[in-house]
Amino acid sequence: MTETVQITKDPAYNAVDPTDFPAMMDVERYGDRTTAFDKIISATHDHFWDPLDKKYIDFSEPFDMENEALLPDEMFPIFATRVGEKLTGKDKVGFINESVRWMLSAILHGKPATSPASPNMSPPAGASRFPSARRWATC
Repeated sequence: MTETVQITKDPAYNAVDPTDFPAMMDVERYGDRTTAFDKIISATHDHFWDPLDKKYIDFSEPFDMENEALLPDEMFPIFATRVGEKLTGKDKVGFINESVRWMLSAILHGKPATSPASPNMSPPAGASRFPSARRWATC
């Protein structure tokens, strides 16, 4: 009788039982390097954008942050409330753009929360917890 060989087995997937911790720590196992992913890894430069290349984003084009919203109103549930309905024009655009700034800042800085209401953000004693929201609080 002949031995059955799995033809789809690739050395890249030479994993051990996830409950066998000593096998995971076996130093000799890590010497069995495969070249299966070399082509993919060497092509990663093709998958990233160059912020200086104008075909992605042309930063020389003017953008009016006071009169043009970065995202559509529909992405902000507050505008479906009585408070949100009171915001118009520049205040609405300002609220949207400030919210987007908070979200992007959280992403770029690796923060787990994307809003100023994050419990891990403590203001200094006596300071407003939401200083950027003060402008819209009087609407």
